[in-house]
Amino acid sequence: MLALITGATKGIGKAIVESLSKEGYDIIAISSSKENLETLKNEIELKYRNQCYVIAGDLTSSASRTQLIKNLSPHLENIHVLVNNFGKYSVGNLEDESSNSIQELFNANFLSAFEISQALIPSFKKKKKGYIFNILSVLAKEVRTTAAAYTISKHALKALNDLLREELRPYSIKVCAIYPGSVNTPSWDGISANRESMVQPNDIADFIKNSVAGSKHSFVEEITFRPLDPSL
Repeated sequence: MLALITGATKGIGKAIVESLSKEGYDIIAISSSKENLETLKNEIELKYRNQCYVIAGDLTSSASRTQLIKNLSPHLENIHVLVNNFGKYSVGNLEDESSNSIQELFNANFLSAFEISQALIPSFKKKKKGYIFNILSVLAKEVRTTAAAYTISKHALKALNDLLREELRPYSIKVCAIYPGSVNTPSWDGISANRESMVQPNDIADFIKNSVAGSKHSFVEEITFRPLDPSL
């Protein structure tokens, strides 16, 4: 069993790598940092005795994504689980956003998931099994005027998720949208916030672990994780 996770070295991504490794999955970990990937590889292979393949690439770059997908080619037939976790957040309202900032967030939050998912569709359809998890945001269903580019890009990712779900459903491939609110990740480093009261990365990782081990006849189409604290 082989799982592909983007944004794999920190936060939600790393928690998912740990959780699936514990269940016996080999891992393909994608991140922009070669150093962080090598550290993750050593940790996972030593702790779980599973394979952890690492591919470094800048998912905000079209050329880098093309090369990354070429590097994935030897593994495509064997991947059973894809977690599109990589994403970027930015602050800015519509009046002040530039087309460059919109494009950067689309590259990070939409095109990376689109191109990797598209590369996997033929092998998933051939096998007639597989699981795709798209880590979105509660802002894929709502709007935040102070995060315009992020909100727009996550709405686009929701549309991609819903299209994938319906296109792949006849092939017994399960596609699930995960909508987290505030999650305790390194993105909060240096910011004063009650991180212990946030959604924890393991909350999401445990859900994914349980989902891939679940019924062959049903699946969770979408799930929202919100902190109990309404101020977060």
